[in-house]
Amino acid sequence: MKIRRLTLLVILLSGMQLAACSSDDDNDQSVDEGMDTPGDTDGDDETASAFDTVVDIATDRANDLRGLVYAADGKIYASGHAGVEDALKTTVLVRFNADGSLDSSFGDAGLATVDVAAGREEASLGVVELASGDVLVSVNAVDEDGGQSIYLLRFDNTGTQVVSPDWGDEQGKVEVVYGWANADNAAYAGEDAPQDTAFDLLLDNSGGGERVVVFGYGAARLDSGRTDRDRFVVRLNAADGTPDSAFNGGQAFAYHSTADFNDNGRRGLVESDGSMLSIGYTNLGDGFANHVILFKLNADGTLDSNFGNFIVPESTGTELGLDAQPGVAVFNPFRVDGGFAEAYSAARQSDGSYVTTGYGRATGEDIPSTLGFLSAVQQDVVSFRVNGTALDTSWGIDGNQAFQSEGEEGRESYEERGRHMTILGDDRTVQVGRYGGTAAIYIVGSDGQLDTSVDDDGIIELGHDSIASQFYAVASNADGSRVAVSTNEDENGARLVVFDTTN
Repeated sequence: MKIRRLTLLVILLSGMQLAACSSDDDNDQSVDEGMDTPGDTDGDDETASAFDTVVDIATDRANDLRGLVYAADGKIYASGHAGVEDALKTTVLVRFNADGSLDSSFGDAGLATVDVAAGREEASLGVVELASGDVLVSVNAVDEDGGQSIYLLRFDNTGTQVVSPDWGDEQGKVEVVYGWANADNAAYAGEDAPQDTAFDLLLDNSGGGERVVVFGYGAARLDSGRTDRDRFVVRLNAADGTPDSAFNGGQAFAYHSTADFNDNGRRGLVESDGSMLSIGYTNLGDGFANHVILFKLNADGTLDSNFGNFIVPESTGTELGLDAQPGVAVFNPFRVDGGFAEAYSAARQSDGSYVTTGYGRATGEDIPSTLGFLSAVQQDVVSFRVNGTALDTSWGIDGNQAFQSEGEEGRESYEERGRHMTILGDDRTVQVGRYGGTAAIYIVGSDGQLDTSVDDDGIIELGHDSIASQFYAVASNADGSRVAVSTNEDENGARLVVFDTTN
């Protein structure tokens, strides 16, 4: 497979020297988290496709842009952090014009910067634009007691931070509480203070008033008697950041799989009726490895009994004493061949089915696949479709899909990652991450097969001269004519790439 860059505009936006963040991959059965790539190759194959690169921008003023959203006016917001050493990291909010250039009317020449945890590590993975034009950013910040807390920051549409009395405290921080408020940390029974992470921040306009939903993971709540990690969903009023009393009695919803396993929450979905899908996975222990776990909530914060209620393979539940539960889907079909599966994001198709993307391995090391895939050397992008209360066997190959570079010559790496996804009007999904060690976009048809009308094989690989990181976030504009992707941590900077989907 070729590695191409159909880049019509490449801009280097210089500034202060800033850099990267630590990995977020916990308990992931990974072979490694390296940045090995086959190097940047500027192929001369300019074959027309339905995904033409409009702009490919690199900036050294930020080093991680994992929060990404289109604004109502077509501009693009990206949130992340800048700084290599933990003590120097700061939260950044960037606004790009529709053509990919930095919007000089916003903040300091396009960037708003806040040092939420002075002298300690911080990062942002979520950003939303409110109807007023203000912007909310979720920040994961290490606190003085060594724990990690989640804060929501607010900015007006000029990039000026909003602070008390209009938002939060004197530093403009609103604490997002999962199982432990900062004021209760002294009572925590674990070795360290509670560690909470917001992995996604989404709008909810279903209930009249504007609300935001935070998805992530953190220390099991005070009344659980446990110190392992659970998954959380919390809904807040966008006006002031207070908990929405109409959701789970004003508290965060907590999900725990079983035993003392650490549960990992990733992205989420908020639907037009206010229901929510939480995407993630759990390492269920030796012999089981990582299983995708999705759970769906009604708008009031209760589990949706019309979703899930299955475990694949059934032997996982039987051996662990894990019962199928309405509202929850647990699956790792690759377990039969010693493989594992994770989910980082999902999208809803027009028939109500949910498609996931993530990574895993179709097989264990040197184990042949019984499901029609190659024996995995490194991580594969894995994708599934859940149709209500079952895995959809019409997806991919008998209900399973793994995108693999194994067997291709000239690769320095056979590593694939699926990190985020969006969906197009024709039910194709755009899944972003890495392919064979190179930043890549997967265009997947409505049946789970790669769309070979795009770049001959459905995978657009976009290496870079200096930034080796993968694509970690994706967003589409209101009419789906543009898709933007951005990168995670890299000491040389961050990238924004915009595609035209209409050609």
